[in-house]
Amino acid sequence: MAGMSLTDQEVADLVGLALRAVAAGDEDGRWQVVTHLHGEGGQPALDAARELCGHEQAAHRELGADILSQVGGSKGPLRYAAVRALLDTARDEQDPAVLRAIAVALGHRADARAIPVFARLRSHPAAEVRDAVAFGLLDLPERAANDILIALSADPESGVRHWATFGLARMTDADFPELRDALAARAGDADLDTRVEAIHGLATRRDPRALPALLDSLTVLDAADGDVDGNLVDEALFVLVASTGDPRLCPHVEARRVAWLADCPYEELPTDLRAAMARCAAVSPAG
Repeated sequence: MAGMSLTDQEVADLVGLALRAVAAGDEDGRWQVVTHLHGEGGQPALDAARELCGHEQAAHRELGADILSQVGGSKGPLRYAAVRALLDTARDEQDPAVLRAIAVALGHRADARAIPVFARLRSHPAAEVRDAVAFGLLDLPERAANDILIALSADPESGVRHWATFGLARMTDADFPELRDALAARAGDADLDTRVEAIHGLATRRDPRALPALLDSLTVLDAADGDVDGNLVDEALFVLVASTGDPRLCPHVEARRVAWLADCPYEELPTDLRAAMARCAAVSPAG
């Protein structure tokens, strides 16, 4: 039976099990069923999800969207029909939880047909919806998707700003003035995760605004070790040392050299750290 879809009755039984889990508040149990339907449900699960999306109860529609998100694989042969069903459901949907599920599902499908839906929902009053929109745009390379992320990068909710800034900084190779300006606007963000993403995105694009932003932030970012992605901080630091040779960065490179050498020999130091050390030695031989 390997590789074969579940029968209509098996899917119906599983949908019933998922709905009972919803009623019991068992989110883990609900997602176990959804994940099983993603992998084994095939066309019967797609059909059941479409029916759920037309139900009067929001919990049924949310379940339908979650099933549609990856049934048959996110890029599999059911993708076109699943996206069409999600777009149809989004047209008149008002419930924030369902809209969140639709946006996340469309994100898994990574289909440009969803961009108008994301554009409409980017200013939704519910932060959970805007957060899902930011996630949903991460794998879409189109300029229109980046423009929505630019708008969301200034969202009042830190979680939304973080997703959007991450998308602009690391999930696209795009490089144009409005994108750089959006990153620069977040390079001093009160949310440190957002700030790190923005500085990293500017540094990898060799934007001159990355240097003062990193210099202003290194002390607080180093003090927040464990609360922010230290690898991203280090990558931005090493890129900027290589591209600018600014001696003000060298004490921070030295601190990383000392920390690494406490645990491993020189030969095992990361290549980018060794390159930054060499650059610092070149700009400040006496140091």
